[in-house]
Amino acid sequence: MSAPHVLVSFRLDRERPARVRWLATDGAPGDGYKAQITAILLADGSRLPMHGSAILEQTAPDPAASPGGYLLTFNGIVGFPSDHPDRGRVEELHDEEIGYELEFVHRGGHAAVRDQDYEIVEQPRGTARKMSHRDA
Repeated sequence: MSAPHVLVSFRLDRERPARVRWLATDGAPGDGYKAQITAILLADGSRLPMHGSAILEQTAPDPAASPGGYLLTFNGIVGFPSDHPDRGRVEELHDEEIGYELEFVHRGGHAAVRDQDYEIVEQPRGTARKMSHRDA
């Protein structure tokens, strides 16, 4: 029998950040635009959609890049209840590398357009680690 909640840590650490080149002129990450991880992509092709508040994204200017370069990292601990549609896959998760879908959302509500408003220069894989089972 499975426990009511499984907690999973999703991370992209500062040692291997994503690198983004910003092209839009109506704001930038941290100044009008917020990075948003919208889904976690597991090695077997499973896609775990993420709520906007599930993962904390951090962006900062990239000191090694030309103007418009940004670094992105993220972390979040997400709880999956027993009735979650992806719970079976989450139960199998231990420690594994992950991909992720990334968006930038303007405070006015519209999303930046990839390859028009920004380019992803490097997108290293993050990690997922099942932390524990927790009672509701």
